[in-house]
Formats: sequence, structure tokens, C-alpha cells
Amino acid sequence: MELKNLEKQMNFSFNDIKLLELALTHKSSNISSNNERLEFLGDSLLNVSISKYLFLKFPNETEGLLTRMRSSMVKGETLTRKAHELNLIKFISLSKGTSNLSDNRKHSILEGTIESIIGAVFLDSGWDRTDSFIQDLFKKELSQITIDQEFRDPKTELQELLQSKKLSPPKYLTEEFNNGFNSKIELSEGSFSASGNSKRQAERAVALEALTYLKSNNA
Repeated sequence: MELKNLEKQMNFSFNDIKLLELALTHKSSNISSNNERLEFLGDSLLNVSISKYLFLKFPNETEGLLTRMRSSMVKGETLTRKAHELNLIKFISLSKGTSNLSDNRKHSILEGTIESIIGAVFLDSGWDRTDSFIQDLFKKELSQITIDQEFRDPKTELQELLQSKKLSPPKYLTEEFNNGFNSKIELSEGSFSASGNSKRQAERAVALEALTYLKSNNA
């Protein structure tokens, strides 16, 4: 009955409910039968669906901008937010030890499960239905995307800014802690540090801190 509630939230009913059950099975719960392969499949399908949407919506934009747009849509933070909207964590099968991890440490699990569900939808109902499922799931984000947004990753933007000044790219010192990751960089203008739920998030956050400072001081 609980999975019926999840299906209702997702606006999709599986013909084979076992595919959804597999998509919700983390490797910590079952090492031999879990959602890792579905995650691989779903990641590719998500990229194709979002790419198609952006290609058709923005017919005059360059490949580079479309790529940055897509990255902003399929990044971990967006997938984690979608998982929280569905209250997905209550449906995922985890080992006892993994279940006891802090919420911050479960973000990668949530990201992967969203992709696994997309893979399961494809195996259950084919491409057209999967494409519709993805478009519906990301409806809010897709409706808000515009070409005048800044889509470059902060790390890329910071590196380009430093290179334009003939400076070396930043070196990230990133360490894991109980509640996530902390990253530091040293620039001639000073030291910067920031935290995140993953190594990637922490490094993006510290790059953004440095960028904000450099821009505000016209450095």
C-alpha cells in the first residue's frame, strides 16, 4: 500500500511493481540485487530527456550553453530536492547501519534512487512514457529556466577568472567530516572555506565564496 502512495505522488503506476521495489533497494540492503544498474540506466535517460527539451525550447543557443543548462538541471542538488519532495527516504530499503547515517550523508543515496526510478519506468513502460515522466517530474525547474541565467559551475568560473589574470588554478583541500565535507582554497586575496554534503558540493561552495569576494572587490 505504501508503494501505491509513492506511485500516486509520482503520477505513475507500474505494470510490474517489482521494478519499483528494485529501484528502491540500496546496495547496503542487498548486495546481489539492488538498484545500481537501474541508476546507470536512469542517469542516461534523464540526460537524454532534458537534452531534448532544451534543444527544442532554445533552437538558437549554442551547444556550450545547452550543456550548462542541462548540468544545472541534473546536478545532485536538484535530484536530492526531488527526492525530498517525494519523501523518498521512507521508501528506500537500507541496511541498519546506513539507515542510521545523518540526513546529509544520505544525499547521494537519494540522488541515485531518483535515477533508478527513472530506469525502472523505462523498463516498465518504454521511452515515450519515461520522457513524459521526467518532464513532469522536473516541470517546475524546466518552466523556470532562461538563457540569461548563469549556468557555469562556480569551479569552472573561478578557474576561468584566475586564468584571465595569468594566475594558477585553485587547489582544493577537501576533507570529510561526520556531517559532510569541508573544502578550503588559498588565493593571493585570502583564504576561503565552505562545507557541503558531498565533496563536489563543498568544492562548488568554496569556489562560489571566492568568486563572490573577488567580484565584490573587483579583484
